[in-house]
Amino acid sequence: MLIPLLFAALLVCACTMAAVRGGPSERFAAAVILVGSITSGVAQHMAGHIWDGEDLGTLAIDLAMLATFVAIMLVSRRFWPIWVVAAQFLTVLAHLGPLFRQSHISIPFAISEQIWSWWILGVLIIVMKRQKRPHIAAQ
Repeated sequence: MLIPLLFAALLVCACTMAAVRGGPSERFAAAVILVGSITSGVAQHMAGHIWDGEDLGTLAIDLAMLATFVAIMLVSRRFWPIWVVAAQFLTVLAHLGPLFRQSHISIPFAISEQIWSWWILGVLIIVMKRQKRPHIAAQ
């Protein structure tokens, strides 16, 4: 129960930092992460199982997030979206193991999915910490 709470705290921290300090790419990425995290939780709850073989609902959400991150990467002038796309691609790849083999092997793949989600939040937080504060025009 502690790990989901820590993830939620990190998610709130990353989204708040993006809202306060981020540009359009950072804000949109934070919104995608927030919506993706919530809908993934709902999809897993509706499926009635977590990390038990195939999870096509979560796979669809992760694919949609990947497509959105690719779009952000293509319009951004910053380097960080490339790292986010790579991590999200690895998250999508982690879905393939349980799809091809229904057994105890789904747990390591589920852990891999979680690790890359944490990585994406960490990248967003680091980007926000390193970004200069937005300039407020003097009136």
